[in-house]
Formats: sequence, C-alpha cells, structure tokens
Amino acid sequence: MAKVVVLVRIMPLDESIDVNNLLLKIKSKLPENIELVSVKTEPFVFGLNVINALFKMPDEEGYPNILEEYLKGFEEVGELEIVSMSRTR
Repeated sequence: MAKVVVLVRIMPLDESIDVNNLLLKIKSKLPENIELVSVKTEPFVFGLNVINALFKMPDEEGYPNILEEYLKGFEEVGELEIVSMSRTR
C-alpha cells in the first residue's frame, strides 16, 4: 500500500511554549498508522520557534484530517499549516 508523507509547520501559541516538551506530547499518542518521521525546529519571529514535522501515513482518505485534528487538540498549538504532501513507498 502506498504511503503519504506530510510536512506540517506547527506554530506554538506563543514564545513561552517549550517546543521540545510539545514535541514529546505530540509523539506520545500519535493516531494509529501515523508516524513522525523527522522534526526540525527553527526560529520564526519575535522569539517564536516553529516546528517543521514530517509525518508518514497511509494514502487513504481522511488521514491528513485526522492528523490535523490531533495536532489542533494541543492547547500549546497556535496555528498549523500543511506545507506539502506527497506519495512515497
């Protein structure tokens, strides 16, 4: 079965959020069949660090929405953006 990789930019609510702690929370209970492949944090604006996270999931309808709803469920997450999505093996 084909897989999809999705790059998501996660912006914390504000600069006081510890992105490493947020990442631990995100990794702890990922929805079934969704895997966190890689993570890169980088400075954004006004002391805010953003998380660029690459997720791998089945190429089936609904999985990107499941991931988006899961990430929005964290009170530390201010905004998120799906930057790219592509098929892989």
